[in-house]
Amino acid sequence: MKFTEEQYQKIVEIAYEYEINSCFGIIGDTTQKSIGAEFYETELSLEIDFYENSNEIMAIVNPLTREWAHDKFVEKEKKYYWTISKEEKGGQLKRLYKMSNSNMVRDYVRRKNEFDNSLDEQLTEAEIKSWGYNPEMFDREEVQ
Repeated sequence: MKFTEEQYQKIVEIAYEYEINSCFGIIGDTTQKSIGAEFYETELSLEIDFYENSNEIMAIVNPLTREWAHDKFVEKEKKYYWTISKEEKGGQLKRLYKMSNSNMVRDYVRRKNEFDNSLDEQLTEAEIKSWGYNPEMFDREEVQ
């Protein structure tokens, strides 16, 4: 199973909140709750079957394998070119891009045929939302 980035973050939060690490495993020990018990006390248990995905979840919980598990078990968020739906005067359109010096997302205006689909224009939905843009205001073209 592939987890979403949100699900991954929730699993990591559970591990930090209850100071659970890989030595407690699925069962836990007599002094602390197990990751399974903590997992089932969250809404995440409605989305993911813990016991079916216990190996992947434990790899995420373990700080030593967390980065590897992220690369292997978390869906990569798709990148898009974000162009505002409404055309400006003179056939110009606005497109979002990421400023390389600050990772801030901004917009700029160009003629329709002048877009070059550069790397700084390849943005995920989460990136544009984090800077306050509403994805529904833009036409998006998936990066191939």
